[in-house]
Amino acid sequence: MISTPKSGFSEEDIEIQVITQQDYKRAYDFLSLYFSGNEPLTSSSEPRDEVVMGLDFALTNIEHGTCLKAVLKGSDEIIGLTITGPKGPDEAEHLQKAADAEGNTKLGKIFQFLAKVEREANVCERYNVTKVLHIIATCVDVKMRGKNLGTHLYNAAIEIAKSKGFELVTADCTSFYSARIKENLGWDCVNIAPYKDFHIDNKQVFCPDPPHESCKSYAIRI
Repeated sequence: MISTPKSGFSEEDIEIQVITQQDYKRAYDFLSLYFSGNEPLTSSSEPRDEVVMGLDFALTNIEHGTCLKAVLKGSDEIIGLTITGPKGPDEAEHLQKAADAEGNTKLGKIFQFLAKVEREANVCERYNVTKVLHIIATCVDVKMRGKNLGTHLYNAAIEIAKSKGFELVTADCTSFYSARIKENLGWDCVNIAPYKDFHIDNKQVFCPDPPHESCKSYAIRI
């Protein structure tokens, strides 16, 4: 168990635990329910009804032992999770290869955008580091929102990063709300990629409703 700060919840209410392969289906279903339909890239690009995608790609990071779930004590009920994984100086190339493999699909366009974001943020060179833990996706049960659970998960991600020798934790916040949490926690904003500026075949790809206007990349040295 990883200890968490007392903010909105106490140690008596929740535990933050490492996600294992035994949790795979539950984590997949939780992301499908609480992340995919609300995440601006998937929910605002065509086809609009195709939102559950890329989860298997994200969940390959379970093998690194860095993905975390928040559970209610005594029930093992997942109330939130964050999917994180290591990245290095070649991350933009890795994402571009995934985009090329997908081609002109919705997921391919998302990978292409994220590769662009990664090149612009350029965190390994910016911070002169090689071992980075990247937060890929975070979501919370709708019944538990507004209780600082996201903050608990982000802080727990920092703690596990420290324990595994990472030098930096990063996140590409596609949501206004996740970006606001990083701002409040004092993370560095290292890049802003407005959705209105990303076009394929002269057409804006991502058109989310306000207040989602950009993907903001954040980093915190540990």
